[in-house]
Amino acid sequence: MSNQQKQAIEWQPDFATGVAIIDDQHHVLIKMLNQASVELTDYSPLSDLERIVQGLLSYAAYHFQTEEKLMAEHGYDKDSAPNAAEHIRQHKDFAAKVVAVKAQVEAGQRIPKADLESFLTTWLADHILNTDRKLGAFIRGKQAGAVAARG
Repeated sequence: MSNQQKQAIEWQPDFATGVAIIDDQHHVLIKMLNQASVELTDYSPLSDLERIVQGLLSYAAYHFQTEEKLMAEHGYDKDSAPNAAEHIRQHKDFAAKVVAVKAQVEAGQRIPKADLESFLTTWLADHILNTDRKLGAFIRGKQAGAVAARG
């Protein structure tokens, strides 16, 4: 990707959750979105669109599993049940939307690049800033408490 090409989404310091594995995976998702933005046009072969959507869906599923495993390991589902339930609901809603987009593409229907890019980047930024950061703060608090207890 040349420096002259505008990225669909850029990493912002506010995206940091303070949990390395989550932040690392967010970097990968952002890189994937930006690569898709470079590769796709409104006239790209449907096979390219299908491949990119499948790749994003697969990596998002892997990332969601990581977050949900961390939630269980740190007791987020018990100590912050409403936040945990909302977090998981957002994961399921996102996956359902991307599966629907994939089905449209497989049926030969084009998705305008701008629509797909807008959905993906807006969802990711909103999810990181408003949902993942809560999880990150919770995990960091648990980790700090564990360190203090060992003190």
